[in-house]
Amino acid sequence: MKIAQRLDLLPFEVEEAVVAIGRKIQLARRARGWTQSDLAAKMGVGINMVVNLEKGSPSVAFGQVATALWTLDSLDPLREAARTDQDPVIQQEALSRLTRSKRGSRG
Repeated sequence: MKIAQRLDLLPFEVEEAVVAIGRKIQLARRARGWTQSDLAAKMGVGINMVVNLEKGSPSVAFGQVATALWTLDSLDPLREAARTDQDPVIQQEALSRLTRSKRGSRG
């Protein structure tokens, strides 16, 4: 199976989110009065990268998506998604490890 074919097999919710991020990048660029060439120059990439970003192409590297959001001063939602203190599963595991390490140090 070719890589391009595998990229098309995203779960619906993931595909929907990727397309929505592309649309947000496009709207944020337009709101600033920038052309696709302007955004590409600010990011240090070719215009085709911006076109693919705005289409929500899943083949665009995550770093390029993050760079576009940063360039458009829209990185806060990504920062929020990266917060480990808001994930109950991570917090429970951290608490469990802390509890285990305290029990082990009593011995």
